[in-house]
Amino acid sequence: MKYIVSFLLLLSLGAICYADDISISADVDKRELTLDDQVTLTVTVSGSVSNIPQPEIPEIKGFTAYSSGRSQNLSIINGQVSSSVTFTYILVPNNTGEYTIGPFSINYKGNTYSADAVNIKVLPRTSQPQAPVQQQSQPYEPDTQNAQPQRGKEIFIETYVDKLRAYVNEQITLTFALYQAVNLFDNPVYNAPSATGFWTEDMPPQKKYYKVVNGVKYLVTEIKTALFATGPGEFTIGPARLEATLEDMDRFFSQNTFDVFSQDPFSMFKRGKPIILATDPIKAEIIPLPEQNKPLDFKGDVGSFDISANIDKNTAEENQPVSLKIQIKGKGNIKTISPPSMPDIEGVKLYESGSSENISKENYVVQGEKIFEKMIIPKKPGSFTIGPIGYSYFDPGLKDYVKKTVNPETVEVLKSKEDASEKPVSTRDENLYKEEVRLLKNDIAYIKTSSVKLARRNNLLYRDKIFLLINTLPLLALGLLYLYDTHRRRLETDSGYARSLRARGSASRRLRSAKAMISKNMVKEFYTEIHKAVIEYVADKLNIPHPSITKDLLEEKLRGRGIEEDVILKVKALFDECDMARFASAGFTKEDMLKTLNEAEYIIAGLQRRI
Repeated sequence: MKYIVSFLLLLSLGAICYADDISISADVDKRELTLDDQVTLTVTVSGSVSNIPQPEIPEIKGFTAYSSGRSQNLSIINGQVSSSVTFTYILVPNNTGEYTIGPFSINYKGNTYSADAVNIKVLPRTSQPQAPVQQQSQPYEPDTQNAQPQRGKEIFIETYVDKLRAYVNEQITLTFALYQAVNLFDNPVYNAPSATGFWTEDMPPQKKYYKVVNGVKYLVTEIKTALFATGPGEFTIGPARLEATLEDMDRFFSQNTFDVFSQDPFSMFKRGKPIILATDPIKAEIIPLPEQNKPLDFKGDVGSFDISANIDKNTAEENQPVSLKIQIKGKGNIKTISPPSMPDIEGVKLYESGSSENISKENYVVQGEKIFEKMIIPKKPGSFTIGPIGYSYFDPGLKDYVKKTVNPETVEVLKSKEDASEKPVSTRDENLYKEEVRLLKNDIAYIKTSSVKLARRNNLLYRDKIFLLINTLPLLALGLLYLYDTHRRRLETDSGYARSLRARGSASRRLRSAKAMISKNMVKEFYTEIHKAVIEYVADKLNIPHPSITKDLLEEKLRGRGIEEDVILKVKALFDECDMARFASAGFTKEDMLKTLNEAEYIIAGLQRRI
């Protein structure tokens, strides 16, 4: 009996010796930093197991955290597995103060392993005066009065606006500037700031020039965005963020030659040092348009515009259309320009024929023209006058309203040469009569008077078509089952295939939902549903994740699939119309929504044939 007890004790000692030995530790590359800087957090998990679990990272207050990847070392000595995994995070401070990060822990086979917390102190941002500008490209010096730079030795970013106080729908130009004194390992990722409460317009092209700051020469890349506030109040332009990887050749060449045998085998190719930068938010005051001197026909347009109008003819017959084009041209948010008011015209019918836009962003100012087309149909002989047509807008430079008028045009209406009473009215009845005769003839079955010749039937079973059909059905069913099983397995394993199949159905459901909103006059909800229907349809067909969808990405993917340029332009125009409706829904009628619904159905049907 004592031998059995001794043997069990030896087994227990062996189990203890080979028990999982797991440890976790956390460290940062610096314990004190400023708001200009960032800190790298590394959490290392080691143990005698091959599959090390992911550590639990608690909420990190005072910082914005970004994962920067992981590296793993694995060794097997005398059959004993030893593994070490390092998880790297980049922490960008949001506010000054002293913070405690952690503790960090992992759960493995019911046991919890923990690492101590880390204390970090964040100091205010350092202020550095700017040196004079030296440039190699065309002369340009940004207005950095409102700039909020995030400075560093090698790279920093800043955002600023040309004005902090503006009227509703007046252009504010936001500039994002990247300053780099070193090469980047790959293309940086720019995350534009959030601009809730603003209508946004990208302002290409990017501008590049050289600038010297505190004796360091930087290559500066600027990205500009036009912002138009949709209402008065105080608005916040969110922080912009840049994710980049700097070349770190010193770290690459400083490694010991034999370190490659104890590290991640691919670490020798990782020459980059990840860095994430963010700017401070910007507060802008948007003042309402004044009530004094506001014209009765003012519809909210802000800028500097001119108006003109022309008709295609001054003489027309009754019931023959006369085309009227009204052009509004100038500087301002062209997409939101409202159609001018027209006086009532007696004896005619007026139809809207749509509008078109031609937008330019020369010198980073949104400008161009918008043309409204109308169809006028006179109903009786005589003459009628179009106009005068008035148009009112607010000029922020003058800080006052401006009203412009187009002189009236007179159209002579002649009596129609065709007399309605002389037109044949029995055409429909005649066609209907012919159709009835044709159907009646087909319904008459004549009696056959000739004798029928009978032939001896061949009684061989294999020549019987019904017999062959019955015996073929099992094989056909087996083939169908095989195809169905292949289809089902592919649905389970190929997400792109599954998304492509359900794309049309999902889009149809959204379009039906949007159609139901027309009768309820739910403008913003309607255009939101239309936007989701089209953009998610294309994303499902091309297997693009929904959270990463952008109009530019879809345009690039569609062009890569060889989609015709006119189709891409129609998709972009639909997206622009949906964006405009969500900010300026008051200008959209049920007829506009019905037209947009038809356009969305046409686009989806066209893409279904091409993708």
